[in-house]
Amino acid sequence: MKLYASSTLLWGKSIDDIGATTSYYGLHGIELWAEQIWYSKMTVREIKRMLKRYNLEVSFHAASWDLNICSLNEGIRKQSMDEVVQSFALAASIGATNVTVHPGKRTLSEDWTLWHIRKLEESLDFLEEAAATFGVTMSLELMEVKKKEFVTSGQQMTPFLFNRSEHVQATFDAAHISLDKNIVAEFEQMTRVNKIHLSDSTSSIYHVALGEGELELEPFLGRIRDSELPVVLEGYDASEESELLKKHAHYMKAYTEKNMEEVTS
Repeated sequence: MKLYASSTLLWGKSIDDIGATTSYYGLHGIELWAEQIWYSKMTVREIKRMLKRYNLEVSFHAASWDLNICSLNEGIRKQSMDEVVQSFALAASIGATNVTVHPGKRTLSEDWTLWHIRKLEESLDFLEEAAATFGVTMSLELMEVKKKEFVTSGQQMTPFLFNRSEHVQATFDAAHISLDKNIVAEFEQMTRVNKIHLSDSTSSIYHVALGEGELELEPFLGRIRDSELPVVLEGYDASEESELLKKHAHYMKAYTEKNMEEVTS
């Protein structure tokens, strides 16, 4: 399993500290978030130097905060697409070819879903071409089941991937699966998955430390144990100690050691 750290687990840290901490926990790579790079004024040169220094792989998460690529408001939709395209350009400049993109959500009530589906398809047509231009893959993220989200299952995701080029793939987020659903079964419904986001969740909070939520994680970890896909440990943590990443890493270390014992016994 190729474990990465989301850079948002190290919010407020310098780019070198992000690399050093990721390396310290023995992870394979980092998923850098566009908003964090812009907010912290990180440069492409600094990022590339850090990746080389710590021998880390890199993936990318496009801008998503306050954005909606299928918004009813055309100005918001266009600005959202512009920022995703800027994310593609930034990702390409640092050598990150796998870019997670949020599919957007309804502006209004459920009876507007078909309208938003058409707008999302229109936005994806444009973004697919942009991704090809920059030589990156746009990886649509499976979203959590909550009000206004409408891409929350493999069945809902598949039509947006159908008949598209290899530049359109999917990101599976385990923490976005409802507690009453089987994560493995939901994963098996997905097609074109090229990245996995991993964290735990409760009935009220998404992206808590692994083992501190209510998800049945071990069967899913067993399913992806031999996968070569990037598995990104996720969450947001602005604390000095980066406690969330520490807990994630310790959980995965314990899981790996337990699994090795079972294999050799």
